[in-house]
Amino acid sequence: MKYPVLILAFLALSFSASAQHFSRDIDENHLKGPVKSILTTVRTPQGRIVGQPVRNNYNEKGYYSQNTYYDTLGNPVIVVVYSYDKSDRLVSDIRTQEPYSEMLSQTTYKYDKKNRTITAEMFGSSDSLEESSVYFYSKDGLLEKVSIFSADNKEIASTLYNYNDFGYRTYVTYNEGENGIYRGAEKYRYDTDGHLAEKCSYYLTTLRQAFLYTYYYDEHGNWTQAYVFHVSPSEGYLYQVITRQITYFE
Repeated sequence: MKYPVLILAFLALSFSASAQHFSRDIDENHLKGPVKSILTTVRTPQGRIVGQPVRNNYNEKGYYSQNTYYDTLGNPVIVVVYSYDKSDRLVSDIRTQEPYSEMLSQTTYKYDKKNRTITAEMFGSSDSLEESSVYFYSKDGLLEKVSIFSADNKEIASTLYNYNDFGYRTYVTYNEGENGIYRGAEKYRYDTDGHLAEKCSYYLTTLRQAFLYTYYYDEHGNWTQAYVFHVSPSEGYLYQVITRQITYFE
């Protein structure tokens, strides 16, 4: 059992950019051991599933091979399949709608001489460019900024990243539009195992919610269950229970 830590959070902004890194996915997710797959399910205290359960599948080198999103009945709804080159660089991912494997989008990735992602282009089912992301790095190779552009090359949003001495993100700023209008920010603190210990999320300058997490771990040191408590100055109550069913390569 992990002692409770305070987590401050709110719903993610709709224009948040996902940062593509060149390190292994299991390292990005702070996983230990030869992880093969993780099925993550979020439930209310009464047992009702919240959102979409997701199964992350990894190959033996520690990179995503396939991610599957399910409905509350356990039926696959969205499947994302990842392809790599001989240098283990992500080349593309294809997102399909199930159960008919109808393609929704395909994203292709390009790299610089240091094997860092520089652009990601997402194409729709009609093979037309829908949006693109451009990545900017510091001299130390840390991702500093991601800018998202529309099909007509207008900047939609940008995300800025700051890090501590251990390379963990400590501050993220979200901007919107070509002029970089500030919309929100997130602050992070980590425990000695590198897991997220505290998260403060803001929309503009307003803090939305506060959560208290208690973790349980398996024999590999990966957490398999989290009890999430919503807390305020006047009360606290169990808000969600998150379970992770983890399988390992033998």
